[in-house]
Amino acid sequence: MSVLNNNAALSAKEAGDSAEASPKSKRSFLGRKYHSVYGDQLVCLCALMIMGLWRWGVKALVICAVSLVTAVFSDWLCCKMTKKVYNPKDASTFVSGMCLGLMMPASIAYRYVIFGSALAMGIKHIFGGKNNYVFNPACLSYAFLAICWPSQVLMFPAVGDGIPVFEDYGGTLSSGLESYLIQLGAAKQMSVSDVLLGNFLGPIGTTHVLVLAVCGVCLMFRRALSPTVTFVTFGVFLALSALFPSYDYYYSAIIIEIICGNILFGMLFLASDPQTSPATFLGKIYYGMIIGILLVVFRHLTKTESSFVYVLLIANAVSLHIDLFAENTKKGIKTAVKWLKNTSGSFERVRKEAQRDKPADRKSLGDTQEIILPPVNYNMPAVDNKIIKAAKKPPKIVRGKDNLPVRKERKK
Repeated sequence: MSVLNNNAALSAKEAGDSAEASPKSKRSFLGRKYHSVYGDQLVCLCALMIMGLWRWGVKALVICAVSLVTAVFSDWLCCKMTKKVYNPKDASTFVSGMCLGLMMPASIAYRYVIFGSALAMGIKHIFGGKNNYVFNPACLSYAFLAICWPSQVLMFPAVGDGIPVFEDYGGTLSSGLESYLIQLGAAKQMSVSDVLLGNFLGPIGTTHVLVLAVCGVCLMFRRALSPTVTFVTFGVFLALSALFPSYDYYYSAIIIEIICGNILFGMLFLASDPQTSPATFLGKIYYGMIIGILLVVFRHLTKTESSFVYVLLIANAVSLHIDLFAENTKKGIKTAVKWLKNTSGSFERVRKEAQRDKPADRKSLGDTQEIILPPVNYNMPAVDNKIIKAAKKPPKIVRGKDNLPVRKERKK
C-alpha cells in the first residue's frame, strides 16, 4: 500500500514539475503555438546558413554548429542546476543558437562563439527559462560580445575569402557597410545584384537580402511573423530615413540604411520572438513605432554600429508596459466614442421630438417670410407722461443711552 502511495506521489510530483516547466505551453502567436513558430524560423535560419556556407566556406557552417551545440548543452546544464525538467523539443534554444551564430563574422574565434551561446542560455534561465525571459537571449548576448570584443565581432573578412576552419584567419579585416555609413556618411556604389546576393561586408547570415526577403514572405504566410510590427517598423524607419538621409544619394541612402547592419535579420528573427513581442494589435503598432524611431535616432545621433540590437533590447524592456498602455488607450477610445454617441444621440432625439410635437397646420417659415405677431393685451394702465416726485422726509435721529445715534422707527 505504501508503495502505491509513493508511486502516486511521484507521478503527481512529475506532473507538477512538467506543469511548472511549461506554464505557458498553451500560449499562441498569431493563432499558432510557440514551438511551431520557432520551427518555421529554424527552417529559414538553415537556409541562411547554406548561403553562408556558399559565401564563406565551411568555417561559417562550423561556427553555426558550435553555437547550436553549445546552446543545447548550456540549456540542459541550466535545467539541471535549477532542478527543472529539460525539454529536448524546446525549439527556442535552437533558434537562439542559430541566430547568434549567423550574426557572427566568419573570421571569429570559436571561444567567443562558445562564450556567447552559453551566455545566451544563462540569460534565458536567469529570467525563469522558456516563456519567461524578458530580453531576447541571442540579442543580449550579441550586444555583450560587441561591447567587450568589437575587433572580433564588428570586423569582417573580404567577401569570398577562403577562411581556414581550425586556424586563425590571416587576412585583413575591415569594418562593415554600416560602419562606413555612420562614421563617414558615405558608402560605395553597389549594383542591384550585389545588394540582392549580399556581396558586401557583413556577418554570416545577415547580408543575403534576397533570401531574407523570401524568408520574410514565407514566415508571414505561415503566421510566424507579425505583419503589423514588420510593416509599422519599416514604414516609420523608411519615412524618417527619407526625411533625414545619411548622405547625398537619396535612393541609395535609403537602400543602404535597410541592408546594412542587422536590421533585416533582426526584424525577421529577433523582433518577432513570440515571448518578447506585445500581444495586442495596438501594442504591436506602438512596438513597431518605437523600434523605427529609435533606429533612426541611434543611426544619426549615437553613431552606434549594430544599433538594432540595442534598440530591440529597449523595446523588449517596455514590451509589457506597451500592452498595458494599449489597453488603457482602447478604454479611453471606447469611453470617448460612447460619450460622443450619447451626446449626438440626445441631440437627434430632441430634434425628432420637436418635429413630432409640431402641429400639422403650422407652416415652416422661410428665410424672408414676414412674421406677424398678434396683439397682446397685458391690462396695463395708460401712460400720461407725467412725472410725480415722491416726498421724502429725512429720518429722525435720536440718542440712545450709550450716546449713539439710533434711527427712530416710523409709526405705522
